[in-house]
Amino acid sequence: MMDNVVKRNLRGEGRLWSVFWLWGVVGSWILFGVFYTALQNIGVTWTLFFASAVVMVPYTTWILTSVWMCARNVGNPMWGDAARFLTFIWALNIGVVGGWMLSELVLT
Repeated sequence: MMDNVVKRNLRGEGRLWSVFWLWGVVGSWILFGVFYTALQNIGVTWTLFFASAVVMVPYTTWILTSVWMCARNVGNPMWGDAARFLTFIWALNIGVVGGWMLSELVLT
C-alpha cells in the first residue's frame, strides 16, 4: 500500500491536501521530533548527521516532487502555487539545517 501512495503522489495523482498536510506537514513534524530529540540527547554527531541525511534527503525529494506534481489537484490554483512555494521553502530550510549540522561537526 505504501509503495502505491509513494508512486501515485510522484505521478501527480494524489490529492494535494493529503500530500501537503498529511505527508508533508505531519510527516515533517514527526521527523523533526525524532531528530530534535536525538540532537538534544546526544548532540551533533557524525552518526546523527548521516542518519538524518539518509532519511531527510529522500523524504524531502519525495515531498517536494509530490507536492509539485499534485499542485493542480485543487479547485483553486492559488492553493497549488502556495503549496509549491511553502514546500520549496521547507526544502531550503532542510538544507540550511543540514549545513548548520555539518559546520558544527567540521568546526569543532
